[in-house]
Amino acid sequence: MSENLNILLAQTNPIVGNIDHNRDLVLDIVSKNKDADLIIFSELVLSGYPPEDLVLKSAFQNKVCDAFHEIMDASVESESYIIIGRPWKENEQLYNAAIVLHKGKVFHRHLKNTLPNYGVFDEKRIFAAGNESSLFEIKGNKIALFICEEIWDSETYKKVEGKDCDLVVTINASPFEYKKISQRENLAIELSKKINAPVIYVNQVGGQDEIVFDGSSFVADANKVLRRLPACESTSDLVTFNKTKKEFSFSEKVFDEKSEEEILYSNLVLGLKDYIEKNNFPGVVIGISGGIDSAFSACVAVDALGSDKVKGIMMPSKYTSNASVEDATLLGKNLNIEMISLSIEEAALAYESTLKNVFEGTEQDITEENIQSRIRGMLLMAYSNKFGYMVMTNGNKSEVSVGYSTLYGDMCGGFSVIKDLYKVDVYKLAEWRNDNYPSISLHKKDNVVPVNIITKAPTAELKPNQKDEDSLPPYEILDKILYELVEKESSVTDIVNLGFNEDTVIKVQGLLYNSEYKRRQSAPGVKVSERNFGLDRRYPITNRFRDTKR
Repeated sequence: MSENLNILLAQTNPIVGNIDHNRDLVLDIVSKNKDADLIIFSELVLSGYPPEDLVLKSAFQNKVCDAFHEIMDASVESESYIIIGRPWKENEQLYNAAIVLHKGKVFHRHLKNTLPNYGVFDEKRIFAAGNESSLFEIKGNKIALFICEEIWDSETYKKVEGKDCDLVVTINASPFEYKKISQRENLAIELSKKINAPVIYVNQVGGQDEIVFDGSSFVADANKVLRRLPACESTSDLVTFNKTKKEFSFSEKVFDEKSEEEILYSNLVLGLKDYIEKNNFPGVVIGISGGIDSAFSACVAVDALGSDKVKGIMMPSKYTSNASVEDATLLGKNLNIEMISLSIEEAALAYESTLKNVFEGTEQDITEENIQSRIRGMLLMAYSNKFGYMVMTNGNKSEVSVGYSTLYGDMCGGFSVIKDLYKVDVYKLAEWRNDNYPSISLHKKDNVVPVNIITKAPTAELKPNQKDEDSLPPYEILDKILYELVEKESSVTDIVNLGFNEDTVIKVQGLLYNSEYKRRQSAPGVKVSERNFGLDRRYPITNRFRDTKR
């Protein structure tokens, strides 16, 4: 018997509900890796993750079973042991399971013990929890098998402590969050110390609605990460484990290390790319104002889809500066996208004329500003209806938080790539993108965002000499307060004690709570923070609570 165990980490991009695609993805990798003793796929790779209530449909379950049996039949021709994540029905209960196949048979099965029920996860709604530890043996190697959340739960992995494991394998569908990659790696290192065995961590990659999975699979021992697969790329890697030495050897394949900024930006690109492609849109259309938000969104879109699948529409009004038109035009040239100009002046005058008698005796206010925004939303939606391109909306997390946006106006759209990025982060990433481009980018060009767009004061240009700071605190202050309110759920007292003005904090809190009804009607967007609006943070629209300084 060979001391070496050849193990393939299969970092794949399954599609929720496209079970034929997911089956073929598995079969292709198995057929091309006949030298692997063990092939590891990610959590629920056959159904896609998260399947949500789809998995409750009997027709869906039957389709998964059929695909699984096709893989099982094909495994007769392979010497490999194959770990596949799938929904599994047993004794009238539905489980999140990891199944080990070998030679056309179920060699081992593990039912997920610890079901996450927080943030984006609600597995307790649809799955029952298993209760047994999971140990199996391949070619003299005793392997502990875990599914994602189980390694975050000490009570689960305690079940295999002291059982002389040679190797730990964990299959995962762990969504991206900024700084989360290092958390996973540190957790695996600590797990390796406790169980006295190295850890193989296989994660899926790809976008699914608001969630994006970064991949970032790895091998770790009790001291450090030994091997990393790249973030945001579908790939595989064959590693060799020696039981006697408890050591790994690796292929000569080189995976470039990525900076935190590149990983964050790449997840935005991947999240948008998969949303568009998996939902069969031909491309996107973006309202280009000459401001930072639309410029950055357009940049991500071109990196994700290519210039030919991105259309920009400028919609100037009488308040639009020449500088904004010039900046928008230069952006379009830098990104090599088709730019269309549609003036909204005549349409705005038509609305004013129609409403003249109704509004007689009143002063112009935000109503007229919102009319301009809604005209722009209507034009973008008209283009979308005619040509099928999805409208990208460009509201950042700061604006979404405080309601600095217009329902059925600039909020019109099917997806927002910056919904979970605060304004200051949009600026930082735009500057990073001007000096770099990610490896997954389809637009291999730097200096794409005109410098003037980055340096000028942000404005909606809906009235003369308008600036965002006329209505809001400076973004450097606003974003810090919002982070405490949204991500940390800090009290007003706590935030004031950090050095912020009490009146400002209370004002921002009021804007945040009062804007919940808008957020419920906003487009989905890529989740990159620890707490996004939507799945993570769920507040009632009707809410009379307000915190005050004690």
